[in-house]
Amino acid sequence: MRVDNHTIDSPDDRRLELTAASQRLLGDTITLGDNDWQVLSALPGWSRAHVATHLAMQAEALAAMARDIATTHQPVTWRTLHSDTDLHRGAHRGALELQEALDESCASLMAAFDQMDPAAWATTLRTSQGDLPASALVMARLNEVVLHHADLRLGFDLADLDAGLTRALLQWNLFRTTPRFSQVQLKVITDQGFTAIVGQGPLVTVRGSETGLLGWITGRKDSSAVLGAEDLDLAGPL
Repeated sequence: MRVDNHTIDSPDDRRLELTAASQRLLGDTITLGDNDWQVLSALPGWSRAHVATHLAMQAEALAAMARDIATTHQPVTWRTLHSDTDLHRGAHRGALELQEALDESCASLMAAFDQMDPAAWATTLRTSQGDLPASALVMARLNEVVLHHADLRLGFDLADLDAGLTRALLQWNLFRTTPRFSQVQLKVITDQGFTAIVGQGPLVTVRGSETGLLGWITGRKDSSAVLGAEDLDLAGPL
């Protein structure tokens, strides 16, 4: 996957990782009771129940897009995932309902992906940051599952990811965060030898491990996790 020309990995390259990440998430959340879900997550103002509700609604939105693409093979525009009202309403559910929502939405999304043929995966997905192949739906979901699993504070951390997935997520989030760098051109150099440039304006170089940079670019770590980011404000988590 590359961010400069919007090349995205084959969905088969990432679907196994998505399955594993989803199973890991569901294996941790099944242990939570009603009170556990109301504990604050790592995201400002969100309980664990807010995170779970967001994940379930995102899966359903992606599944709807995938089903449309599989049926029509026509370009689809990225859809708004949910409203704040829906999010807060869903966050007041009990443990059983939240777990069921996560389980069922994950299954619904995987079933929708199963309907996609090669032509569907290559169909255009229109986003606010440009057109992507529909295969980007898999990467979008994998990113959400991994980041929000870490947000739940259940013992899973970005440092637990293997090197290949860490880099793929870093690349994806550099693409996602490009609009935040409308006044600065960000050059990222990782300790592992990966380099990327996003944005426009005066050049600012930020260095660090790929795990540290992934945490920083997504708002899960502060600027102390990398070098050169002290004067950059990322305006909250992605």
